[in-house]
Amino acid sequence: MAKMVGCIVKGIIFNVLEEVITDAYGPEAWDSLICMAGVEGVYASLGSYPDAELLALVDAASTLTGQPRERVMRAFGEAAFPLLIERYPHFLEGVFDARTFLLSLNTIIHPEVRKIYSGAGCPQFKFAIGDDILQIGYRSQRKLCDVADGFVRGVAKHYGEDIDVAHSACMHNGDPQCQLDVRWPA
Repeated sequence: MAKMVGCIVKGIIFNVLEEVITDAYGPEAWDSLICMAGVEGVYASLGSYPDAELLALVDAASTLTGQPRERVMRAFGEAAFPLLIERYPHFLEGVFDARTFLLSLNTIIHPEVRKIYSGAGCPQFKFAIGDDILQIGYRSQRKLCDVADGFVRGVAKHYGEDIDVAHSACMHNGDPQCQLDVRWPA
């Protein structure tokens, strides 16, 4: 994964990561990650922290679990969705399926996130809609496309929908944007 310079992550993401880790592995695991990553480990939800700290924690989790970084990030994205919705249930108002929620990211969700978390660097999504597919173009200087992939899976799981997700293009491979192809099998 490419190094990211000057990017910041809002503390809420660290708070959710801590909750995901402690729910799955216990509070000692979070303490171990903090030590392994060499980060301070105290994150205020409205604070801003270097991306390097998030990546250090992900790399430590990868080492502890023996899972590749991409899989750890995807699992985090999937587990993060219900925790974020627990904190911000109004994001689901009037939304009754995964496709509708995903299509609201640029127009409803991210503007609300920017209101709550000033300076949040939200990714941009472009959508192409077909009968059985939703193609999601993802652009962010952070290149956290695996988190986005997991988030999509978490959304579908929340709505009780079965989906298949293919990562058909990726900025890590030199593509101008990542593309997630989401299909709802019959």
